[in-house]
Amino acid sequence: MTKRGRHDRCANSDPPATVGALVSRSQIAAYRVAEFVTLARDGSPVGWPLTPEVEGSRLVFSTGYIYPGKARNAQRDPRVAVLYSDPTASGRSDADPLVLVQGRCEVFDEDLQANTERYVAQSMRTASPLAPMLRVPMVRQLLVGYMTRIWMEVVAERELTWPRTGIPPASLVASRPDTYTPGPGIALSDQVRGWVSRYPRPPVLSFVDATGSPAATRVAATMGRDRVLLDQTVASVEAAPVSLAFHQLTGNYRSNDAFLVRGYLDATGALVPERIVGYGGTANDRGVGSAKLLRLLFVDLRRDLKRKLEEEGRPVPRVQPPPETPGGR
Repeated sequence: MTKRGRHDRCANSDPPATVGALVSRSQIAAYRVAEFVTLARDGSPVGWPLTPEVEGSRLVFSTGYIYPGKARNAQRDPRVAVLYSDPTASGRSDADPLVLVQGRCEVFDEDLQANTERYVAQSMRTASPLAPMLRVPMVRQLLVGYMTRIWMEVVAERELTWPRTGIPPASLVASRPDTYTPGPGIALSDQVRGWVSRYPRPPVLSFVDATGSPAATRVAATMGRDRVLLDQTVASVEAAPVSLAFHQLTGNYRSNDAFLVRGYLDATGALVPERIVGYGGTANDRGVGSAKLLRLLFVDLRRDLKRKLEEEGRPVPRVQPPPETPGGR
């Protein structure tokens, strides 16, 4: 059995809702991507697109052991949010409302062999672009740096929905945690501003609501040199920390091409960028099949994982399906 992480789910005075009780369960179960929002050490939100699944009463996600930021955030502060806003390749449509689920996250990071097998099984079950390689033992072990995972399971506590073309509930106000201090802004390069045209949907704005919980919604954004102008979808206080995620599904709609602009909102509600977080390549070298991403998957992550596990005195997992799966041990 997979062991629990270092930070168990926090108990609330009110019992949490189960996924089965969510009005939007059928929509949630169909989506191939969701925006997963955690809180960084300084209380600022970080929202990344991840592959979602529903298992029993939990919303389930994973991240790489070698890039554990999302999981470490959730261990430190288990309050998370998940936005279901992109129906691409789900069999559903833009007639769906936006669905925001806020809840508590439990992290599983101890049994790396079981975690890896679980991810192999998921990848093969969902026809991941890597599935053909995962059927060949000699090849799949080369992917160990990517396949070694940390699992994150979310217990839903609150569900909010609103029309895609509407505004979020008035209770969702972008607020400033006491732990957050704005830093100096940066100028956005021509390359960064040029990336935006790659993404067919408006970006996802992640923020912290007045209760201290993360939240998110889609917003219209115009990239300037030192500001990102946002529509007035979300009410905000000055210096509220935010992250803005541009992303799209690639690789047979099973992989994410994404980047973030992290910063804070000024008195007018514009985003002052503090840092850019890229993913998978450059403007002309991104996504499944790119030379940079292939090197990352087959060389860099494997090397970094081996080094990290050697420092921790832990064995490198075997990339294989669970024993009860066809092709398992």
